[in-house]
Amino acid sequence: MAISLCPSFLTGGEETNQIEVSLAELGVDVTSIPLLNNRSSWANACEKACGALDYLYGSQKVIPKRTPAYQNATESYWSAQQQEVKPSCIFIPSIATEVSVLVLLVQLTTCTFAAKSGGHAAFAGASSSQGGITILFRDLSEVSLSKDKSIVSIGPGNRWGQVYKALEPHGLGVIGGRMSDIGVGGLTTGGGISYYSNQYGWALDNVKSFEVVSAINGEILTASETEHPDLYWALRGGGNNVGLVTKFNLYTIPSSLLRGTTRVYCEDQFPHVLDAFTELARNAILDKNAQQYVVFAHAGEMNIASAELTYTKDVADPPVFRKYRSIPAISDTTSTRTLAGYCSEIGAQDRNGQRQVFWNRTFKLNDEFVHWVVQHFFSVVSRVANVPGALPMLVFQAITEPTLETMTKAGGNALGLDPSSGPILMIHVLSKWDNASDDRSMHQFVDEFFRAIAIEAESRSLGNDFVYMNYASHSQDVISSYGADSKARLQDVASKYDPRGVYQTLQPGYFKLAGAPSQEKKRIGIGFSECVAHH
Repeated sequence: MAISLCPSFLTGGEETNQIEVSLAELGVDVTSIPLLNNRSSWANACEKACGALDYLYGSQKVIPKRTPAYQNATESYWSAQQQEVKPSCIFIPSIATEVSVLVLLVQLTTCTFAAKSGGHAAFAGASSSQGGITILFRDLSEVSLSKDKSIVSIGPGNRWGQVYKALEPHGLGVIGGRMSDIGVGGLTTGGGISYYSNQYGWALDNVKSFEVVSAINGEILTASETEHPDLYWALRGGGNNVGLVTKFNLYTIPSSLLRGTTRVYCEDQFPHVLDAFTELARNAILDKNAQQYVVFAHAGEMNIASAELTYTKDVADPPVFRKYRSIPAISDTTSTRTLAGYCSEIGAQDRNGQRQVFWNRTFKLNDEFVHWVVQHFFSVVSRVANVPGALPMLVFQAITEPTLETMTKAGGNALGLDPSSGPILMIHVLSKWDNASDDRSMHQFVDEFFRAIAIEAESRSLGNDFVYMNYASHSQDVISSYGADSKARLQDVASKYDPRGVYQTLQPGYFKLAGAPSQEKKRIGIGFSECVAHH
């Protein structure tokens, strides 16, 4: 079912009455709120919505512009592009029903919004709303274990470091992010690669249930394998398209000490490093405790490769890494760490406030192709050598056969990946730089790089459509990359739980059912005020 670009809730009448009834059931009398009760008020849609929230909840939960708290909130984003977005106000709910009120108020006023868990996206508007309302999930920060400690309930306001520290005294962990400062929400609904992924899969495949706010009447639903299983399926990979998740109930795993290392190699060792990477990717089934990724970059006047090798047990020299360890390295940081400590250490290398780009594609794993890609990367990286602060990095990861197999459990997920197609090579380019004036140059460089390797991959019959949401750029159509069947099913779920298209139109940021974030204006077409006028 297609979702209207001029949703019916903008036309008033019966829909407006139903929204007011739903708000009344949550204890909100619309007629008592001055800005909403005065239909001829000069205030625009988002001024009305912010004013209503302030009337209901006060300054403890509604942060207006031009205040120190507002500045602190906008500066808390990872990328400079997100920090530059200026919402009309910032709303900080502390219970799920307050999120329900917000979802109803934005429908009543037609104010746009976005929701921030960790805010680690690389483009403006992903979890921030220019001129709209940004929901800051900070105070939805529950981390609580079930009585038998098999399930941990996690609020979207948490970062993974907080979760791991809370579970550490119990000898437990959970499938989540590999850096401590990543938010729980976006990572889980988009995928979630973990140090434990060869054993347990991605974060989205380790959710027992979601607590989610539906657009229909702001109803709070439980989505699991047995309750609303279609919604449960869609939330595992569908991003923010079908609801706002206010609680993740994740399965716990045993987690004590890990053995991790960063081994750095000079350029003359690249062929051996790549051989070690592809061999381990293919042999992941032989030892599921191993996890790897390799980063290539030009740093300090030399080309280097940095292999991050993690073993989920405290074993000094596991045989699975012998090939890597036989390659001469210029540095090695091998040590034993807890999960929380490891993620904190990795996260300390990543700072907020720089201009950033993410971009990724997947391909069939092939030895000759990975060598070609690395050679091509270093042949073109000089094009941005004069961009101040530029540091492009090429990252190789594998979606292994054990990981793909976990994606079939609990009814499968929305990613559209075929377990028989593994291992899959994931190529990810990330870069930082200093100045907004260089945005176009940096994006063009990465775009052209991926166009070139896609052409090369097709010539070798190595093409693969899947784009990983959590590493995608603003110009990539992630949902379409899942395949026509998965996209159609996501559209059906969205039409069922959000027939008026609230999460598609009033929450326009991030990766939508209709296309890439860069296509947002084309998707929406006319503005919301024009939409009202045309009706």
